[in-house]
Amino acid sequence: MRKAMTGLALAILTALPVAADPMNSDAARKQLFSAKDMILHPMGLDAFGNGMKRAVRLTLDQMKSRGQMLKFLEAGYGYYGAVAFPTNGNGEEPPTIISQLNSPGAAQQAAINACQSANGSTCAVAALLLPKGYSNRDLMLSQAATAKVVNQWDEGTLPKYLAFSPSTNSWGIAKGPGASARMAVESCKRSDCVVAIADQ
Repeated sequence: MRKAMTGLALAILTALPVAADPMNSDAARKQLFSAKDMILHPMGLDAFGNGMKRAVRLTLDQMKSRGQMLKFLEAGYGYYGAVAFPTNGNGEEPPTIISQLNSPGAAQQAAINACQSANGSTCAVAALLLPKGYSNRDLMLSQAATAKVVNQWDEGTLPKYLAFSPSTNSWGIAKGPGASARMAVESCKRSDCVVAIADQ
């Protein structure tokens, strides 16, 4: 079990989507996780000082229940997300929670940046918000973008394109007569947006 968890942790740490050729929506749906369930996945706490470890563990214990995960979902939080704390705080700092990014790696980086900006000190990620049954896959999208593909993609006429930003929570769709991959990238509004799904 320890080896399996170590392997999962390594896969999470390196899980930043790589730009590849777009896939059609049928192939995309096979890659994406359920848009309904999210779990809290604790990370190692070695980066935290002894005074912070206890406070971090207590906070994560309160967050990880199924009821709390449902409250997070109702409030608009979703995978991929990360929970960060100052590494040498006094134990009273609230967690910095970033969610709805397009990969675990992007969520970790965004949470660390936001935590360090808010606290003026070094931060580390203590847990991730992941889809239930997470594994590294060729296509990863935020929970909001996943829900759009799973539940509403078939609405409207061809062609259809979805673009996403590997480093942020941005994504965009272009549908219908005259739609193009370039329009989807423009609606995504980030310089690193790439087309992930194309039905023509």
